[in-house]
Amino acid sequence: MNLLAITRAAGMISVYGQDGYGEIQAKLAAFQRSIPGLNVTLAVLDDVGSMAAYGGVAAGADAISLQSAVTRVVAALPGGLTSLDGGLLILGGGNVVPFFQVPNPVTNRATDPDPWVYTDNPYGQTGPSDPGQSLEPSLAVGRICTGAGDPASAFCALIDNLITNHNARPIRAGYVEVTNRVWQDASASVASALAGAGRVLVCPDDRVTALNAGVLDCKYLYCNLHGFQNDPAWKGMDPVRGYVTALTPDSFSSQYVAGTFVYTDACYGLQTDGRPTDGSCALTLLAQGAAAVVGPTGLAYGTAPGAPLNLIDADALTRGFFNAALGGGTVGSCLKQARLNFLGSSSTMATDVYQQKTLLQFQLLGDPTLAIQ
Repeated sequence: MNLLAITRAAGMISVYGQDGYGEIQAKLAAFQRSIPGLNVTLAVLDDVGSMAAYGGVAAGADAISLQSAVTRVVAALPGGLTSLDGGLLILGGGNVVPFFQVPNPVTNRATDPDPWVYTDNPYGQTGPSDPGQSLEPSLAVGRICTGAGDPASAFCALIDNLITNHNARPIRAGYVEVTNRVWQDASASVASALAGAGRVLVCPDDRVTALNAGVLDCKYLYCNLHGFQNDPAWKGMDPVRGYVTALTPDSFSSQYVAGTFVYTDACYGLQTDGRPTDGSCALTLLAQGAAAVVGPTGLAYGTAPGAPLNLIDADALTRGFFNAALGGGTVGSCLKQARLNFLGSSSTMATDVYQQKTLLQFQLLGDPTLAIQ
């Protein structure tokens, strides 16, 4: 399997310092040689030396320049696009390799406060195209990043986690569903795609803290909860008490989530820019060794209560991911297949702005080549 990994030297040095970037380079070299059957091509897009084999033109710092550089690299690889069966891995957060910010197709700000959708999809869309139309990129795309203020050693630890999850991933079984009570029927419909024994936690009655973190020991963790901008918690809703915390970063321990595949439908579940690791469930999960975290970067949409068999938007994409996961493959290929099925089942994609936003904003935090076994 072939994977293209990309980063930006100036961004790495700005975040981690020159010495820190050196540590990360050494760890990336170990990643390239440590996983049997995985061929990793590393392209430092703003480094003339690294880009010498791809035309020698270094990229700028903006997303469009970097995406153009990715296109040049892909074109120069033996076999081109078809050779990258493992997809694309972005190394670093938005302050290293910026997210694309595309206009939100949902334009009613009373309904949706997000003026922009943060997405990595265009990096996987080779050749010139409208970033806002990158609903199903040609390449599966993932990203790994640390939280704001984390040192280079934290990024190196993420790479160690990647190697472990490829070569000696902890064996876990079954699934855990953590859901908002109002959405319980839709969540059950989504989770019915999963094989193995399941455990259902319903908020506001159930909450996971450091004291009972062991209840999250599973292969698949599915979270259908509320999330909010710059809020570390994922929550349920009680008609009397309002929003009630179900999960916080303290809920996740490597003892129970290392190697777990996590899918969250919580709004802003993968909002990582500017967030410290201990202020983000997604970043904490990645730091604690989760195999992958899939979720939305902004406000998400789902199935109306009372219509659990008519899954739409986030719920439909989630169900598609779990259906694909049952057939094995990699986490990147499963998300790619879920996108294709979502597109194929829609007769209104061209005009349905909620479906468009769903495909733009659901992203993968993790290595797309990790096998789901």
